[in-house]
Amino acid sequence: MIVTTDMTAKEIINDFKENYGKVRKLLDEDSKNDPENEPYTSKYKAKEILIKMRDALANTFSTESNLDPLKGDAMLGIVLLNIGIIDMETEELTASEKVLTEAEELLLPNSSKPEIVTTLINIDNNLGILWSNRDEPEKAKSYLLKSKEFYETFKCSMQMPLPIENIIHNTADSVTGDIMVLEKAYTLTLYYLAQVYGSLKEDLKSAVYCHVTLRRQLQYNDYEPVDWSLNSATLSQFFAERNGFFQSRHHLAAASTILDQYEAKLSEDSTNDEVMLAKKEQLKHRSADVARCWAKYCILLMTASKTRLMNDAETMSEAVTDMSNLQLEDNENICGGDIKNLIFPDLDVTKYENKIGDKFILTYQDAREVFLSCQSWLNKAKEYYKLDSLASDYIELIQDSSQSYAYLAFFEEDDERRSKMHKRRIDMLEDLIKEINPTYYLQCCRQLWYELGEVYSEILNIKLDKLNKTNEKPTPHLLKKINMLCEKSIENYDQFLNSVKDKNGMMPVKLDLDVIRPVISAYAFIGRNSMKRIALDKRTQLIHVKKSFDSYQAVVDICTRDKDAAKMMHVEFSLCQEMVSILPIKIKRLETELAA
Repeated sequence: MIVTTDMTAKEIINDFKENYGKVRKLLDEDSKNDPENEPYTSKYKAKEILIKMRDALANTFSTESNLDPLKGDAMLGIVLLNIGIIDMETEELTASEKVLTEAEELLLPNSSKPEIVTTLINIDNNLGILWSNRDEPEKAKSYLLKSKEFYETFKCSMQMPLPIENIIHNTADSVTGDIMVLEKAYTLTLYYLAQVYGSLKEDLKSAVYCHVTLRRQLQYNDYEPVDWSLNSATLSQFFAERNGFFQSRHHLAAASTILDQYEAKLSEDSTNDEVMLAKKEQLKHRSADVARCWAKYCILLMTASKTRLMNDAETMSEAVTDMSNLQLEDNENICGGDIKNLIFPDLDVTKYENKIGDKFILTYQDAREVFLSCQSWLNKAKEYYKLDSLASDYIELIQDSSQSYAYLAFFEEDDERRSKMHKRRIDMLEDLIKEINPTYYLQCCRQLWYELGEVYSEILNIKLDKLNKTNEKPTPHLLKKINMLCEKSIENYDQFLNSVKDKNGMMPVKLDLDVIRPVISAYAFIGRNSMKRIALDKRTQLIHVKKSFDSYQAVVDICTRDKDAAKMMHVEFSLCQEMVSILPIKIKRLETELAA
């Protein structure tokens, strides 16, 4: 029962204690059991109590009482903070902004006091969330940076923060601080800043804040192992995509290390109830996801190494794989301005870091080691992701495996061995496409048809290069092989193109942006490969040239009616225009010779 007449400090605190206990029970326990059609029942009940508590405290300030004013502000600040959070969670953003702003103004004069600092940080954290929800990241950032400043200023004072549970002890009781409540609030500040910088497209700064959040969770043992590992592995992909293989490998190694620790802990528990089984299943699932991230790391390392070797000598001199060549505007001093500081110093991850390098690949032997690591991680992921239960994920794993063979082939100098690597890709992709239904997995089938067209073209080019390098007359077997490769490449590209056409077999007037490049590339490949087929008579040769002309003409037609396509594929458009003007002469000559 809340009383608003003259009360002693002890009575005021006891009253607050009793009612705040009811509020916490409603929010922390009862709200989980609210019916689906009335999801906010417990929150609204808690808000009613909080409003009465707010009014009672306001009346206390205007009457005679021996309550310490600072303690009174701290209690009222907590009440206003909770009202603001409930308003936000029940989608009353205007009301939430108003009460949180009121709470901030109340506590701001005492921002560095142990009783106030944690609540004030939580208030500005929530104002940051509120403005982020309104798609105002700059405004959200301003509140979160204030939270950060409050924390840093308080830490310099060498005081201990006081959580509300300690503040509302009876005055005769001893009052002790609790550093963890402050540290948890500040960790949330950093986490929200990571999200806000992501919204502001400051991706590197967002990644740095993500890392610091993860590091603090480890430091204060405040994390859930599976979630932490998945977040660390996901962050590793960001670093790898920017050639930060040093940071990427470290975050993946940390993820695997934490999962190992968690698995060991679960294995010590002999219980076998539903909760434990669910934990083990979650571990298996997320371990497969981390394995996929390791495989992506390997593929990205091979990709970047290939790109570097294919670039000019000037670029070759740059062998930076730790992002030390990137500039980070670290005016908030989040990592000391040194991106190489993005490690977890208290975690031993050498077991995993020693398994694979973080430097660019230069030789076939280097590539083979990365390739074998990639295959190992893909096989681990396939223990969980099966074609019959999680088809889309399984298909991606096969595609990743194919790509790893493609990059290994790049580093192989022997033509026969390169051809065998591409043949291995064909086997796995064709085996897969036989098992999946285009009706349900059309997008996947498109990707597979297109990739098969590419792989057959790769082997074709290897055979033709070998033929051009020798003065020997080609054998009938080799000629048959070349024609078969041409036909299989064209067949798969045609399958891909037919999947884009409408029911009448016509290409859409306006192509979707994501298919412009593959559609035009497929037509161009068909045009080239049709001309590479070896014909023993002029009639067959004429059929091949006409097929080539039709493919080049299709590109010209698409780019003529679609400015976006012409702009995106201007090089291919120009080459196809040239071929469309040349080939009719060849067609006419062949027709004349046949008529004669």
